[in-house]
Amino acid sequence: MLITLYALSTGDYMNRPTIRQLEYLIALDNEKSFIRAADACNVTQSTLSAGIKELESILDQKLVTRGRKTTTLTAFGIETVTQAHKILADVDKIAARAQQIKAPLSGPLRFGTIPTIAPYFLPQVLPKIQKEFPALELHLHEDITERIVQKLMQGKLDIVLIAFPYETPGMTQMFLFEEPFYLACPKGREPEGKNITTGDLDPGELLLLDEGHCLSDHALDACGLQRPAQRKAYSATSLPTLIQMVNNNFGMTLLPEMTVNAYNVPPNISVMRFKAPEPMRQIGLAWRSGHPRRNEFEMLGNALKTP
Repeated sequence: MLITLYALSTGDYMNRPTIRQLEYLIALDNEKSFIRAADACNVTQSTLSAGIKELESILDQKLVTRGRKTTTLTAFGIETVTQAHKILADVDKIAARAQQIKAPLSGPLRFGTIPTIAPYFLPQVLPKIQKEFPALELHLHEDITERIVQKLMQGKLDIVLIAFPYETPGMTQMFLFEEPFYLACPKGREPEGKNITTGDLDPGELLLLDEGHCLSDHALDACGLQRPAQRKAYSATSLPTLIQMVNNNFGMTLLPEMTVNAYNVPPNISVMRFKAPEPMRQIGLAWRSGHPRRNEFEMLGNALKTP
């Protein structure tokens, strides 16, 4: 019998970076601030700072240049962040594969959506999703499109439900359905004729959501209208506020169909459908291309198509 003994040197037990330390470094790269990075990681600033210092000690290389007002990564720090993203992506693949073996669409899913969809569409589909995928733990995040897409790119969200067209570089888009826009105006101020067209609209008279909400751009684009150089003095931060402004005779607006169906529109407002071809917006999902759970995301998209 041949027995071979191998002596283990202390180098075989060398310290290695932890997943948490790499997450701290990525957060610091994203946020450019120890305070904001700590908030993003749900830890104290001292904990995050200590984790970064320990990572530098393990690697025996400086990763961060700490200034009074700014925090930047060294050249090696940038290299490390690039590799850290790949490492965490591989870790996600392992976790996702384990979930797939256990059951599709089970466990936590960080799901982002926008304020012009969430309160009107999700109440219709969540009961079905809960019934079809009882082991799914849906963590909902609601924000404007720009911020949730940014969070998706940073790996803080797994998937987002948004309105298209919207540029999502490096991501897969899945079209679900399209819905028409309706004209909402105070009673007595309706355009003449029963069959209104987008040509009857004066963009200078439209009430729009504040900058940052893509609904306004989608509505104007769908109607073939240019954003007016001189807008009305009023705008709103939400669709319910916009509806109340119309109700109080401040002007007219464009509402997506899901809002009209879900919202109890005040009786003082006339809601009118456009003559074909109607102005539309598209609703769909987006996720990072190559995501290990892409098959599950497609499954979720198919379920959302038929609420």
